[in-house]
Amino acid sequence: MIKAAILDDDPLSRKILENLINKSNHVELVAQFDNPIEALKEIGNLDCDLLFLDIEMPEMNGIEFIASAENIPQVIVVSSKKEYAADTYNYDVSDYLVKPVDPNRFEQAVSKVADISAAVSKGDEQDHMFIKKNKGYTRINFEDINYLEALADYVQINTDSERFTVLSTMKSISSRLPASKFLRVHRSFIVSLDKIDRLDDNMIMIGDKSIPVSRSYRENLMQRLNLL
Repeated sequence: MIKAAILDDDPLSRKILENLINKSNHVELVAQFDNPIEALKEIGNLDCDLLFLDIEMPEMNGIEFIASAENIPQVIVVSSKKEYAADTYNYDVSDYLVKPVDPNRFEQAVSKVADISAAVSKGDEQDHMFIKKNKGYTRINFEDINYLEALADYVQINTDSERFTVLSTMKSISSRLPASKFLRVHRSFIVSLDKIDRLDDNMIMIGDKSIPVSRSYRENLMQRLNLL
């Protein structure tokens, strides 16, 4: 069961989404927000897999919300306007629904979220992945990866011996990595926990590479490290 929250300033829109969720066999509603500022304070602490997010809201729009709340679950944008779609996909949203939301399209989006979650779980059972390189595919063992860095529309995978650049989003590629071994510490960085040499304030050292740690990710990082 996918645990979901809604952020939308319009009561009618929230009610429509609530009804769709209640009719679904795959989603459970755990929270609703009508104010993005309040949601920003609470979303990181929620036991939540998915956020249904409106774009046009007072104080902070949906795109600004995603940019500010780095530690958030998967996002399905729900908007009355199609023109925001391209901008939101730059922030790794899982899907984009146009109001009024078609029930079949709603279930399709939810299934996509479930598939991404399943891929994350499956990643824990794998020890490698294949990436496209030149005209073929190259195997990368997870144990060889030091960190991954987002570069616009690409992700750079860094190992001791080589750097691989792939056309992907961070969310997409993180779904292929074992969650027990890798952790996102910044909007632009995922690190291998086994390769961390030092942690100073808000900076990780892997070899001679300094990697920033965002405040919203720091608590999770501290819990994952074997600290004395």
